Amino acid sequence: YIATQQANADRPESLANLGGLYADLGKWDQAEAAYRTALKLQPDFVPAYVNLADFYRLRGHDEEGEKLLRQALTIEADNADVMHSLGLLLVRAKRQDEALKMLAESARRSPDNPRYSYVYALALQSGGDIEQAIKVLEDAHQRFPGDREILYALASYHHENGNPFAARLYAGKLRALSPQDPAVQRLLQQLQE
Repeated sequence: YIATQQANADRPESLANLGGLYADLGKWDQAEAAYRTALKLQPDFVPAYVNLADFYRLRGHDEEGEKLLRQALTIEADNADVMHSLGLLLVRAKRQDEALKMLAESARRSPDNPRYSYVYALALQSGGDIEQAIKVLEDAHQRFPGDREILYALASYHHENGNPFAARLYAGKLRALSPQDPAVQRLLQQLQE
């Protein structure tokens, strides 16, 4: 795999692939060098910015990652993946207002990605806006009726918000998808109590 990627090292995609592999192997210097070379080769290759920012997250250098993600947004201002990554970074930095804006925008710009809506709803709930979190999740549920994370969150949030009927409704849908899942069984037991 490494030989194949090195043979195509004139392409930023191959260098980004090498960076990811080296990071997985704990070869930090080689990983960073591969990402940096990808950016030198093609300065507008946004995936390398995102991957290098994630590499910096792993190394505990989110401040460097934030610079990269903001630079990526100057290249592709409407890139939902960059917005999502930046939103998560801002959550880690405890900059909730900025994080919510980024996560909301990433979910809005990528309505076909259930994960972005789910994470945005989690951030809303963590910030105390459970009603808006439920609204986001219910909207996402319409688009992704079989998404277990969304169903689980809907059941939990409705329970937390004092709506046992809705909580049992979503838990029942979840049970239909995963009847043997122990987490689903625990949720159902909690809702019955």
